[in-house]
Amino acid sequence: MANPFANTGVEGTMKSTFLVWLSHGPLAIVLPVLWLASSPALHYAFKHLRHIQTVGSSLVRILLALAELVLTVFTILSCSHAGCAREVRLKTRCTQNLREIAIAFSAYTQDWDERFPPAGKWMDAAKKYLPPEKANQVFTCPSALSPFGYAFNSALSSLPLTQVTFPAETVMVFECDAKKPNASGGLKDLPQTPRHLSEGDNYAFVDCHTQWRRRIFATSLRWNP
Repeated sequence: MANPFANTGVEGTMKSTFLVWLSHGPLAIVLPVLWLASSPALHYAFKHLRHIQTVGSSLVRILLALAELVLTVFTILSCSHAGCAREVRLKTRCTQNLREIAIAFSAYTQDWDERFPPAGKWMDAAKKYLPPEKANQVFTCPSALSPFGYAFNSALSSLPLTQVTFPAETVMVFECDAKKPNASGGLKDLPQTPRHLSEGDNYAFVDCHTQWRRRIFATSLRWNP
């Protein structure tokens, strides 16, 4: 059986990138400035138009009010996107961590007869194949409250790759509220509350790709090889 790590995939981030740009790009600066600048301008316009009782002046007042409403709505949306973009950034960093861990597992299995490391030493095994500057930080999820953010699927402990029937569907590393290193387990060990976008978690699969899944679909993932 060919090494499943040879066929790796990267989760698309087009929507995430656009959301971050929207919240932190020129739009996020221009809209609040326009909103603040429009208030005195509208006050001045209404003050000088209220004495003019014509259809034209009434129409101008309505258009000015609508413009103020539109600016207010877009300013609020821009602020809310800023909070959402932060969540997206944390999710992306977590996905990158899992990706680094998956690549380390790829190197490990090539050196150890196409076998996974023992569940009780998986972090120690992966560290040897990580750049020194990432050897510790990748094991901590940026959204986790616990010191270690991930766990290894214990069903894969010391297992040969050839015994994994569906590499692209089998969970290898998942998010966990781990208080000590080398945590391992299964479905029941997911965080009590989903960490990302309020409803889901990140996973690294045996074929080395990473993916975010809603918690309600966690039971449909393949936990046993």
